[in-house]
Amino acid sequence: MQERATENLKEIKISDVIEKVRSLNPGEFNKMIIDSNEKVNRCDYFFVKYNAISAQRESLKLTFPVYTAISGNMSEITGGEAKHGELALFPSEKIIEKLSSNYQIDPEVDSLGSDANFSFPLEETGGTINPEQRSYFISDRTYSEQCNPCTGNKLVTCDDYDCEGKHNWPCVDCNAKGVIQCHGCGGAKRVDCDRCNGSKKIRCSSCGGDGKKVDTLDTVSALSSNTRSNRVVKKKCGSCSGKGQKPCTRCNGGKVTCSTCSGAGKLTCSPCGGHKSITCTKCYGDKERYGLIDCPQCKAQGEMGYISFVRTTIHNHKTEKLFARPASLVDVSDEEVMSFANKQGDTKTSIVNINSNKQNDRDDYVKDYAEELMSGFGLSLDNFNKLLKEDTYYQVVPCVQIQYKHMLTNETLDLSIIDFFGNAKLKFHKEAEEVSSDLKDKGKKLGRFFGKLFKTKKFKAQDDKMKEIKLMIYLAKADGKIEEEEKGFLAESINSIEGFTSTEKSEFFNLMNDPTPPALTKEDVTFSSKEKLNEVVAKLTGLAGSDGDIDKTEQELLNNIMALNE
Repeated sequence: MQERATENLKEIKISDVIEKVRSLNPGEFNKMIIDSNEKVNRCDYFFVKYNAISAQRESLKLTFPVYTAISGNMSEITGGEAKHGELALFPSEKIIEKLSSNYQIDPEVDSLGSDANFSFPLEETGGTINPEQRSYFISDRTYSEQCNPCTGNKLVTCDDYDCEGKHNWPCVDCNAKGVIQCHGCGGAKRVDCDRCNGSKKIRCSSCGGDGKKVDTLDTVSALSSNTRSNRVVKKKCGSCSGKGQKPCTRCNGGKVTCSTCSGAGKLTCSPCGGHKSITCTKCYGDKERYGLIDCPQCKAQGEMGYISFVRTTIHNHKTEKLFARPASLVDVSDEEVMSFANKQGDTKTSIVNINSNKQNDRDDYVKDYAEELMSGFGLSLDNFNKLLKEDTYYQVVPCVQIQYKHMLTNETLDLSIIDFFGNAKLKFHKEAEEVSSDLKDKGKKLGRFFGKLFKTKKFKAQDDKMKEIKLMIYLAKADGKIEEEEKGFLAESINSIEGFTSTEKSEFFNLMNDPTPPALTKEDVTFSSKEKLNEVVAKLTGLAGSDGDIDKTEQELLNNIMALNE
């Protein structure tokens, strides 16, 4: 990897870029003008495949009653440093499994844990880390002792606020009578009638409480006119004898029997259920355990256990990443570069960090990137989460970017080469010969139509220029190669084709790209005047000799042009 990286990091000059473009796409190269002093923008992309194994350690603790089912397991790990040393592997982790599965007691973080607790060696086989690591305990913080609240007696006084170990006591709500005064009638047995509110009378429904009701409606004549008016005549209500009220028939003297106590004036005491005393449902009532409950801390075991231990988990980490140095090229995506990366490349062990077996073989090219990836996973060479083994593969994908001019359009464009020394690929950031027809182009075509129709000077000049450019393209391609001097001469002569229609531009591009252009016709070499013909021939001669020599095929083309004009 290092040797290949060194090769891919060697200098890339503009002359190297020119030759690379020529070899990759000679057809496009013939239309490109690349300045020999053009700046080469370079980015070396480092593809890194990273695999790592790490060990994470947690300092944990368990606090639990020493149940009979785990007492044997507990006795195996108690005894302190004198018996086990400072740190020791569990003979079996069944005690941890039983506490979790049988009693739902799971470990929590041990606040007394320190880095010193992590110094126990990792388990390995033949220099390879074991994927499953046994937990180990800290001897001086792993022990059992008599339960303090119950002093080992397994029982404590009932902690119910009302009981406090009495177990049975007189009911204070009813003063041990079993009954209480009715809260509905206050012990009076009767309450006000809810119909008459204790008044003994209700409003007469016949007259609405008025004492009178309408008898007849007479019609009499007014004294001063012939109109007639109505007169209401009322008489005493016969139902209530004009009093507006009637006696309440639902009660007796405004009172009714209390529905809460059914007229007894007393109710059964709810707290004691009428038994005059209360018996605690939480504590024991037998002679030996009267007023006592199971110790909530040790769950009536009389003994508490404490285990401080370290759990080790092995993790595997994998990633692939692309790094750009010094900075990514404009309009070149990571995905494009990644397509040139060998993702199947074989990794090589760069770090081993297992117990006393330590080696670091990261080379200078990958070390900074490996360090960044390692940190990204939160790994360290010294502390847990500890990097144990690291495998890396890396590849340098050199890329460059330059600017060039298109020979026909004179437009400055960007070009990139991806994986310069490998399976190099050209990327043209814009289609130089893209032709589109818009409103402006339609206006040009319309102008050309009427110019041709009326044979205007502007049309003749444009027609001459179009033929001139075509002949220059014929001449540039005549000897099968276009030298740099010819490109420059042609570009300077054409200057721009922006004034031509989309159809005319397409003709130029098609002619330039055609490996076997059609034979010239008299129409192709006929100009608006003899003077213009001579001017064009002089320009074509200058183009042919711009590389220092007029080739035989170029001279034949010049002769053909003159012959077609005779």
